[in-house]
Amino acid sequence: MGNDISRPIVLKDHDPNVPPSLQFSRHRKMVIASVFSQTRKYLCFSTLHSYEKFKSAGRKVGTQQNLDDDGLGVPVFEFEDPYAISRMMKQDGVRFRIYKFVLQSPLDPIPHPNSTVVCQDKQKVIYKIPFCEVCRHYSGFRLSYSYTFFTPEGLVEVLAKKHKGVLDLDTRLGEWNVTWRHAGCGNYDLVVLPSSAPSLLDDKEIRKNKARAGGGSDAHHKGAVVWAKYWGYREAFLPHFTRKLATLDVGEVPFETDAAEYGLRSIPWYSQVIACMAMVQCQVQQERSRRRNRNSSTVN
Repeated sequence: MGNDISRPIVLKDHDPNVPPSLQFSRHRKMVIASVFSQTRKYLCFSTLHSYEKFKSAGRKVGTQQNLDDDGLGVPVFEFEDPYAISRMMKQDGVRFRIYKFVLQSPLDPIPHPNSTVVCQDKQKVIYKIPFCEVCRHYSGFRLSYSYTFFTPEGLVEVLAKKHKGVLDLDTRLGEWNVTWRHAGCGNYDLVVLPSSAPSLLDDKEIRKNKARAGGGSDAHHKGAVVWAKYWGYREAFLPHFTRKLATLDVGEVPFETDAAEYGLRSIPWYSQVIACMAMVQCQVQQERSRRRNRNSSTVN
């Protein structure tokens, strides 16, 4: 199973003042990376150890070893920007697609009508399936992203709205209003907002009343639970022809995950949703970096 070197899930002590559903005693270390020459495609690995296994195996996916190790070395998500050219002609519509790698028994029903077999033997099979479509919308000067997730029970919609003039995004995970708050230098914290804090997903009047009753955003965020942390990286492609673009530290409650799993099993639902949001943020940052480089080259 590959649990002989790095520890991708870190155990934490409980805080008795935090609701049980937000008592994150484990923190999953996920990695977002790109492969040389594939500038519009990113991979997300469930653990740092899985990413290191991918590199040491020569970036090969679909081997018997992947099956033996329960998906260790296989990305959990593959992010694609299929509309790099057509997006210049329109502002809305499907902007990104995210595929998921699923490990299961060959005897189980296929997870999606458009499933593709990556590899299989008599006991296990790894599929690549469509998982999420991301649309970008503008309402006046307000930018938002809508995420449509495929699940066996049906489609799940998640909306994220961007604050004006800053890089923060408000969204909702289950019963919790949360915000991606820019922490400087391309880093972000996913903060759980208290019920008194205004959110862009609130009704306009409710948001105004909350803003009048409470302090500023710093007052609401002080002492708030941090669900996840995103760190941007600038890593060279060589020598493995892969580049780590970001890491994601996601809090998880103990009954939703297994600290002994490093591959494609036991990844909580909200960790998957947060990872997809992080991949979109990674793409936005990479686009900004490319534009800055082009502008710098033009000036010079």
